This record gives sequence, C-alpha cells and structure tokens, in this order.
Amino acid sequence: MFGSFFASSSVVVTPETGAVIQAPTMSLTIPLGALDEETVITYSETSLPPATDSIVPLQVAYKFGPENLQFNKPAEMKICYDGRPEFLQGKSEKTLQIQHYDPATKRYISYGGDVDLVNHCVTTSIYHFSNYILTAQNLVLTNNPPTIGGATFFPGRLIEGLPAVVRTSILDWDASAIVTARFYYRTQGSGSIFKSIVMLPDENDGTGQFYQAKIPATDIFAAGLEYYIEVYDSLNARVTRPTTAPTSFDTISGDIRDSVTPIRFQNTITKMTAGFSRDLTIQVKGNSSATYYPVPAETMTFAGGKGVTSRPNWLSARYTAQVIGGSYIQASYGNLNLSMPINVYPGVMVRMIVLYNSAELPNPFQVNAGTTTALDAAGYDAFNNFIFVHPTFTSEPIIGAFGDPFSEFGKFTASYPPTDKTGTISVSLGGFTSTYNILVKGFGILCPYDVGTFDSTCIFN
Repeated sequence: MFGSFFASSSVVVTPETGAVIQAPTMSLTIPLGALDEETVITYSETSLPPATDSIVPLQVAYKFGPENLQFNKPAEMKICYDGRPEFLQGKSEKTLQIQHYDPATKRYISYGGDVDLVNHCVTTSIYHFSNYILTAQNLVLTNNPPTIGGATFFPGRLIEGLPAVVRTSILDWDASAIVTARFYYRTQGSGSIFKSIVMLPDENDGTGQFYQAKIPATDIFAAGLEYYIEVYDSLNARVTRPTTAPTSFDTISGDIRDSVTPIRFQNTITKMTAGFSRDLTIQVKGNSSATYYPVPAETMTFAGGKGVTSRPNWLSARYTAQVIGGSYIQASYGNLNLSMPINVYPGVMVRMIVLYNSAELPNPFQVNAGTTTALDAAGYDAFNNFIFVHPTFTSEPIIGAFGDPFSEFGKFTASYPPTDKTGTISVSLGGFTSTYNILVKGFGILCPYDVGTFDSTCIFN
C-alpha cells in the first residue's frame, strides 16, 4: 500500500550552503540560496503506488518533507537503478522518468529526466517537496503518441491580476517530432470557451523535455482556472491531458493578492562586498494562504551602476556588487515592483567551501570507485554573499586524484579499490584551507535494488 515506510533520515540545511543528501539509490542536491531559512529536511522510502496502463513504477518511492516546501531555485534529484532487463520489466531504459504520484487523483505528474545509460541513473530538477518515483513507460510497436507530464504553475497558487508561468514535460518516444503544444484555459466555473496559448520549449532545459507558456495577468482571477494541454506530433498523433479533454479538464485554485506584502525577495539583505554575489528569487503571496510562492522576476536591476544582474537559472536572479556606495536592488513581476536598499563595501573573503552541483559538499562525501566528480569552490564575505574562486585542489593518493588545474579544474577521479577507502580532499587559496572527508565505495560489493533499509556497505552502479 502506498504510504508504508521503510528507511528514513533527516538533515539540517541552511540557505547559505544548501546540502547534498545521499541515500543508497538516490541523491538530492539543494543548491545554496534555494531555501528561505534553516530547515530540517526529512527523507523516507515508501512502497510503490500502483501502475497505470502506460506507466510502470520501479524500485521504491521517495518522500521528502516538509511537504510542499517550495524551492527558490531548482533542486537536482538523481535516482540510480539496476539496468538488468528483469528489473526494468522488459521496458526500454530510455523511457525512464522521475514522477510525482498524487494519491488524491491517482495520477502521475512527470518531471522528466536525463537518463545516463552508462551509470544507470536518471537526473532531473524539482521545485517542491512531495513523493517521487522512478517510472518506465509502456510502448507499442506502432507510433507512440507524445506523453504529457502534467502542469506545474509559478506561482503555485494563482493570484488575481498577476501573470502565471505554466510548465510541463512533453516526450515523444519515436522518430517523430513535436509539432505543436497548446495550453487551453478558462476561468473556473465560467463555462466559457477555452482560450489557448502556445507552449514553447524551455531554452534553459538541457534535456529538451520541458515546454512552458505565460498566462496573461488579465486572464487570472481569484476563482482559478480550468485547463488542459494538447499536443500533436509530426505523424498527426494527437494527445491531451486529461485524455478526454475538453470533456474533462484539470483545475488550479486562485486567490486575491495579499493586501500588505504581496511581493518580496526570499531574503532581506542590506550589505554586500564589491565583487561578491547573492542569488535572490521573487516570491508572491495571496490573501488566503501564508505561503510565498517563487516566480521568475520579469525585470531585475542593481540601481545606480553599483552592480550587475544575471540569471543562474530561469527562476532566480543573481545580483553582483561592483562599485562601493549606496544603491537599490530592484525587481518586478506583473504590476508589482520591489526595491531593497543595499550598501556596497570594500571587503575580503572570510571563508571558503567546496561545492557539488552548487551546494556545499557533504562531510563525508560518498563516491563510487573509478568515477569522476566535478567539484567547484566558493568564498564568502562577512555578509554571506559569495564569489566563485579558483583554489588549488589536492587529495590523498589512496582515494584518488584531481585533473589538470587548467583543463580539468575541480575534477576528482576516485581510485579503484576493491574495498571502501576513506581520505580527505582540500582546497587552498590565499591562506584559506578547507578540508572534506571522502568515502570511496569499493568496486567489489554491489547493492541489491529492492532497498528497504539504508546500506552503507555497497555501491549502486
């Protein structure tokens, strides 16, 4: 039965460093700046939900808490699996995805996934906590119509008078291509004709699986929306989600904007050191919920020529201080504007950390024998703003070695021992040194994939 628990764990994650959560067949990277405040993250393994006509769940389900926790920038989830045909139940390995299962609707929502056919792992981005499952797809010998993963909205609860971004995964399993994808919508309960907008590929998505569109502010009301998605492939196969749309459709609730603080940055900062950066995400809030939902800023400015802005990903903004003096950090979303005074000071780095996927390396960090892991490093000023740095990486020979500092900066290749080995890696720059413990899993022991308990004595690929 879905919901019974096996293994569980918890970890404290801070906004300044993020975290890498490692478990036997799953890892989750929460990047620095993804959380508003220090948070206790819980993790459990649960039994699988039921299969559908087209979707076959595999392995175990992974449940995280606090439930519905929103990230200000995407977190990276990786699930590894047994590549043997008996584990895949005869399904094609290329169809593996990471999905969320909603027990209330008994439907899956796909978050796609980049499938590593060599190491047998699937990686994707997630934006909030729920349960996540590795799944395979049933295919037929003739043309398989595209698969629509289900809609994710930003903000997660629509707010009257503000635009909304809708994203979905769309996958085609054959040689055909996606010809068109459209999002149909109308005000919930109105009974009016559905409007439609084109969904375009997300240029920031390296997998090519995600499409998105922006719903105009003039079409968002407190009643929320009724909606469906329609896709055609180049062989004229049409598919909708829900499958019987427009006879049936999905819904998302709406709200009016909060009367006091409808928009904010996820963190309040007043000081930065010249040369250092801070990643900030705009959040908006409705009147009937305490939750602030992340949205992509439509404009972002470091006023007065005191700094510059960029986008580390489609959802968040990066503000980098350059010139000493007083200024403002500004942003907008829809017709809401946000401004925060900031003072830029001269200063120096006060600490340094090693990064893996934009989060601080866990201590100890677990890697598999013979694998190569790309690491980076960041320095911090006295106000918790960061700058990427280029330190000297070193390691104990017993656990592995780093590549050429110019062509392969930060690439650590683990040794290939038959049994587990422990050691340290260090980074050094300008008198600062940071050291981390590394556990290299020996190649001689492989984990079983019917996991029910944490097992630190084996490897998974």
